[in-house]
Amino acid sequence: MHWFAVAPLVALALGCSEPDSTVTRSTEDEQFEITLKAKKNHLKSGETLPILVTVESTTGQLVTTTSDTIDFVANLGSVSPSRLVFTFVGRDDSVSTGATTVYSEWVTFTADQGYFVEGRQAELHALFRDLDTTLKIRLVEESYW
Repeated sequence: MHWFAVAPLVALALGCSEPDSTVTRSTEDEQFEITLKAKKNHLKSGETLPILVTVESTTGQLVTTTSDTIDFVANLGSVSPSRLVFTFVGRDDSVSTGATTVYSEWVTFTADQGYFVEGRQAELHALFRDLDTTLKIRLVEESYW
């Protein structure tokens, strides 16, 4: 086989990488880490995808109790719920409800109908403090998988 017959196949394979089904990012001060984890990285029109959202205090249990939020923004689909509110219980507080160092909850991404242009990817953005953690989801045609 000649190189000019193989080159387009190599270029296609290199240019068409699959998005990760798990994405982890840290805040700028490296005190918190957000992980978005899905069982797969692709969806068909109208399908839903459960995504586990985990926030972790990388410095251990906080000194004081802190409440915070993660807001979600999606393109080429929708997410429910669009916001998670959570509390990390601090060492110095007597409050007994909430997480100490790790908080996890599920959200559901639903792909829009009819956006199946070759190479399109939906995105779920988890916005927390100074952080934008983005999970990319390949949109596939019914016969693709």
